[in-house]
Amino acid sequence: LPDFVKLAEAFGCKGIRADHPDQLDDAIREMLAYEGPVIFDCLVEKHENCLPMIPSGNAHNDMLLPDDDVRNAITGSGAALV
Repeated sequence: LPDFVKLAEAFGCKGIRADHPDQLDDAIREMLAYEGPVIFDCLVEKHENCLPMIPSGNAHNDMLLPDDDVRNAITGSGAALV
């Protein structure tokens, strides 16, 4: 995969990468605080479901949403992000 941080910087944007769960909160705060466009490269364990998700080649209205078990596990401030 390309280095999305360098790619962002090449286009005059802010690039932020989080490759460990411990970095996620600070990276999200940095992204939200930045006054300008940001490319946020967040690595996720390959077996983890990232929802909501738009399958490759599909339209935004074909978004996959979490099932009830997952939806009910997401509460509080986490629910605001999805």
